[in-house]
Amino acid sequence: MTTSDLHGTATRSAHGRRAAMSKGDRRESALLDSVEELLATRPLAEITLADIASNIGLSRSSAYFYFDNKFALVEAAVLRVLDRLLETLRPRASHPEEPLAVTVDKYLLDCTTLWRGHAPLLGAAVNLLGQRPRLRAAWEKAMKEAAESLATVIANKRAQGQLPDTGDPQELALAIAWMAERSYYMLYSREHTTAEEEHLPAVLSSLILHGVGAGAT
Repeated sequence: MTTSDLHGTATRSAHGRRAAMSKGDRRESALLDSVEELLATRPLAEITLADIASNIGLSRSSAYFYFDNKFALVEAAVLRVLDRLLETLRPRASHPEEPLAVTVDKYLLDCTTLWRGHAPLLGAAVNLLGQRPRLRAAWEKAMKEAAESLATVIANKRAQGQLPDTGDPQELALAIAWMAERSYYMLYSREHTTAEEEHLPAVLSSLILHGVGAGAT
């Protein structure tokens, strides 16, 4: 499930280039930007669809043309962010010659960049997972896809004799992905220092490398 599954994206020309966004696409994108902007200042419970629309100069009826309610809008905004993350993560498995520690650090940099840039939105999404089955399914799918990329890296390193065989790479990678997700949520959903932001990836890197058996062969 992606944002394009829900609402469509800009059309492409006959030569495969992305065409200019239509007025409707621009409005929809602006609404997604607007909810992120407002979430940075107050919780979702205090935000209405009318607030989101008026923040960018649209009427509430205009917003209803694109989204049934604010929760559907938040879902679309989250899916857009997750799509971008997955686009960044997928190529990480394409460099089998790269040291594992370097690859892991790049994964964590991607995750840090994601949470640093979208913490209010992602925090709101986590709080909605138990209430919005569609959002939960999309979140779990994104976690699984992120884990698949890491699982490929683990399998490649095992084939090169650099890691021991400690079980299904996908199961291991998925457990790592959820560990990282919860760690980032717990940090970015509260007041924290820059030092804590910088320390978390180092802690996670050590745990991940230990968990996959780096140095045990």
